[in-house]
Amino acid sequence: MSPTLSTELFKSWVDFEAASQRVTQRLNTLREPRQLMRFFLNYASWNGHFANGVSSLSCLIGAQRDLFLEPGFARAVADRSNFVASHFFQAAVDEYDDHINPARDTHRCLAQACMLGMCEFLELGDAILNETESTALLAINGSVARNYAGLAAPERSLLEQVFWGMGYHLGSELLADQEFSLIDEHLRLKHADMAQHLMRTTKTLGGGTHRCYAWIGVHSGHGGGVEADHFDYAIEGATAALKFLAARSHEVALAQIKSGFLAFAADHQRFFALE
Repeated sequence: MSPTLSTELFKSWVDFEAASQRVTQRLNTLREPRQLMRFFLNYASWNGHFANGVSSLSCLIGAQRDLFLEPGFARAVADRSNFVASHFFQAAVDEYDDHINPARDTHRCLAQACMLGMCEFLELGDAILNETESTALLAINGSVARNYAGLAAPERSLLEQVFWGMGYHLGSELLADQEFSLIDEHLRLKHADMAQHLMRTTKTLGGGTHRCYAWIGVHSGHGGGVEADHFDYAIEGATAALKFLAARSHEVALAQIKSGFLAFAADHQRFFALE
């Protein structure tokens, strides 16, 4: 029988209250317009790498035809790697087109529309939008690609890489649902005028017109809550992966899921410590 994965199991691995406090405390330090703008530019930069990461993970999983096999079928029709990968790829589908308007709505475009609307409201001009990312932020962004591919330690086997990447993705979806909800609440309470401006404003980029608050709205548990949906898909995918994985490898797979999950928790802590 495959091990049981649940939200409660993952929440037992990290201190969610401390993570929430970390987000809230960081938001409360953003008192000046430039501080606020730079935080959201960093946040949008970091978030922009996850679509690529989960797409890479989906390809990595899908390529493992000898790893995920359904008993009782001949070799040519036994592999279920693409079936497992499909649950993770669902997050990439939304990331690359959210389907909330007729135009192609990538989450990156939604984030950029939000940044344009914020910069306009705060009257900061394009100079701040042209600033390059800090070395510390670039390191965290690079960590996304490495961890989704399970390459934090290159000596890992393909099995270990795949399940590490699954764990990292599960961490990103579970913690992101929480952090976007806190950001949404903070903007509505502490920056209500700007939040209302973003809700009323649209920006045209990439050939489409995008609502400036949609990026926050669709990710927050107070709105669309896509992160929670993606976490559920990923739980289903990881459960399917264990079902079609040889039982002798379950212990290793679960250890790697936990390690990947904790790797994201560490990156989450690093990001919200950035100045």
